[in-house]
Amino acid sequence: MLCLDLLNFDADIEIVHQSVESGPMSVDGISLAQDLGAQKLVFVKNSKFLKTLEEKLAKGSQPKASLIIEKKIFESLTSESKDFLQKNLGLIATTVNVPLSMTKISKPLFQEKFGDIQNAVDGRQMGNVEIHPSVIIGQGVFVGEHVKIGSGAVIHPGVTIASHVEIGDNSTVFANVAIYSFSKIGKNVRIHSNTTVGSDGFGYVFDKGIHHKIWHTGGVEIHDDVEIGSNCSIDMGAFTPTVIGSGTKIDNQVQVAHNTKIGKGCILCGQSGVAGSAVLEDYVVLGGRAAIGPDSHIGMASQVAGGAMVNEGAVWPAKSVLGGHPARDIKEWMRTFAWVRKNALKN
Repeated sequence: MLCLDLLNFDADIEIVHQSVESGPMSVDGISLAQDLGAQKLVFVKNSKFLKTLEEKLAKGSQPKASLIIEKKIFESLTSESKDFLQKNLGLIATTVNVPLSMTKISKPLFQEKFGDIQNAVDGRQMGNVEIHPSVIIGQGVFVGEHVKIGSGAVIHPGVTIASHVEIGDNSTVFANVAIYSFSKIGKNVRIHSNTTVGSDGFGYVFDKGIHHKIWHTGGVEIHDDVEIGSNCSIDMGAFTPTVIGSGTKIDNQVQVAHNTKIGKGCILCGQSGVAGSAVLEDYVVLGGRAAIGPDSHIGMASQVAGGAMVNEGAVWPAKSVLGGHPARDIKEWMRTFAWVRKNALKN
């Protein structure tokens, strides 16, 4: 638990409400508006996020979280809206730049979670790992502290398993895979050579000529029966886990960015990429080199053709079949392409 003095982190933050019973502000992490929790801090930078937060709070019986909101948005609220937020939140603070404030506050939270972790000494020497006797571990494997590996797992030579990683029963990790701290891998998972699980997400805020880092703490969750090809990158979530659902199969050289939620039974073909905070519902198929933009949402059992590019924030319903750039219904895309080709030949 980290006690935050907000003004020490960012002079632009102004506390506008703090309930008497909440006391000094203590947080154990940053949360999303739709996933509130006690001692969680929520950032709201636009009206869309605020609406999501209000809907969650309106359901009642939520533990009191703390809010940092864009100053202009808070000042534009009605008295009724302000009273509602003050009633349901332990602390409300405003800032002139939510993304920049997020970078400043995320760093001490990262240091709180990762500061005491060291991956220089093998946890087997420290005696604080849980490895089932049936596990096969090859030569040159590093196992960090507090790692748990279930029965029947096979860890090939050269693998690095950082501290606080969990690997389920009968999973196989092939040579030279790197698994970062706080990654959770389910049962019957296969991860092929040179893949990285849990590296920092690519999150920065540009301000006054500097790219300020958003410090990631969310980890990765890979559910049962997943297979991941070689040379893939699965980034950890910023504040909540990146998730790969059960039974999903991922080809070689695929990028899965921070906060991505991939459902069960999905297929991601070679060199496809899923950008930050995108959602693929169950049984979605991405063709080779398909690209899914940030914050987009692809409905259940949809298909995205090879080389197609889904724009940022796009929402497609279940069973969509998409192609082209920007991605759209594949029949429309093919008609458009045929028309362009026909008219180009005339000239």
